[in-house]
Amino acid sequence: MKPYRHKLILSGRKAELYQYEAPVYGGQRKKARKQGKRRTREEIMAEVQKNEKSAFQVEVMRIFSLRRTRSRIVRLIDSNPDLKTFITLTFKENIKELSLANKIFKKFIKRLKRKIPKLKYLAVPEFQKRGAVHYHLLINNEIANDKLAKIWQQGFVMINKVKHINNLGMYISKYVGKNLFDIRYFGMRKILASKNLEKPIVITVLREIRKFIAEAIGDIPPLFETFYRSDWLGIIHYRLYG
Repeated sequence: MKPYRHKLILSGRKAELYQYEAPVYGGQRKKARKQGKRRTREEIMAEVQKNEKSAFQVEVMRIFSLRRTRSRIVRLIDSNPDLKTFITLTFKENIKELSLANKIFKKFIKRLKRKIPKLKYLAVPEFQKRGAVHYHLLINNEIANDKLAKIWQQGFVMINKVKHINNLGMYISKYVGKNLFDIRYFGMRKILASKNLEKPIVITVLREIRKFIAEAIGDIPPLFETFYRSDWLGIIHYRLYG
């Protein structure tokens, strides 16, 4: 991929425009590294937290990881406006291991697909204060609470009303909290989504971006606009249209 200074992301009816002070380089192949002994997540976290500098780096990583994850959630939901049923799934048993909870969740999705063959979903696992895992889930079909509970088979289910919510993506993304960099998430997916979701369109060719702006945006002012600094890319100009 050639370096670029402009990026356009289209998610449903929303358009995000980035302008970078320094060029962005991508698509370069990294040199293969020798395979070593795989460290445990406890060993890695102990290493990065052993001094103040590492602790600061962990905090920076956590902030950027949270931003990326929330942005991905918002864009996926904006790209799939048929995701209108918001569900919360909890376990009757106090399941605290995310890997075990995800295996149970995948079996639930298989059963749900038998009822909804063209199922689309996006799920976010979260830890309750007591340490138990629960899921926040968006699907593209309406379903009765009692029928959903029979399919879930694990405990309490709640179907939330979200028709009155204007920005559903932002509403759902708030469930990805500051504990995203929690050691319990290490090596695990923070977003579980079906493969048939529509993906945001990313354009980095300046000619195509200018054409889109001329034809679709014109003189329309952005809904939101800001400037911020990156240590790697300098000043970044961000605009959101919708």
